[in-house]
Amino acid sequence: MTQSALSTELREHISEIYYFLNSFSQTQLERLEQVPVEFVPCWIEPPGIHCNVHSSIQFLCFLFIGRINCISLLTSFNERLESILFDEILALVEMMTDYIDWNLLFGKEENLYPHNVWLILSRLCKIALSFENWSDHQIDELLFEYFLDKYAYPFDQTVD
Repeated sequence: MTQSALSTELREHISEIYYFLNSFSQTQLERLEQVPVEFVPCWIEPPGIHCNVHSSIQFLCFLFIGRINCISLLTSFNERLESILFDEILALVEMMTDYIDWNLLFGKEENLYPHNVWLILSRLCKIALSFENWSDHQIDELLFEYFLDKYAYPFDQTVD
């Protein structure tokens, strides 16, 4: 891989991690305002993950997992950030993808999950954001549509 291609890939990776940390640091209701309620189920292939998703939040959770799993390959964030991402945030988001009834995600925040998992995730992401000097990185401003264009495929489309 050329240095230019690596630089582009690294910048995308850092920008995506930054997007996910910012997105999941918000309250669930704030986060839901930024993603489409109407979501066409699709097949996704972020790094290391291949699965069907049926909601916008589920889509973002699986993409976040894929990106966290690539950190050691693509970046050298500071040790505290990597630690909270791998040891706490990754475990929590993986648990959410395994156990949450995704249909509940569009209800009232306080009724969503008995253990306040969204509040815990929000706090962990805020802490994680504070562990890195983000001004040291070139970060692109990303929107939800960026992730759809890059990672989502119709069920009947072959992925190259």
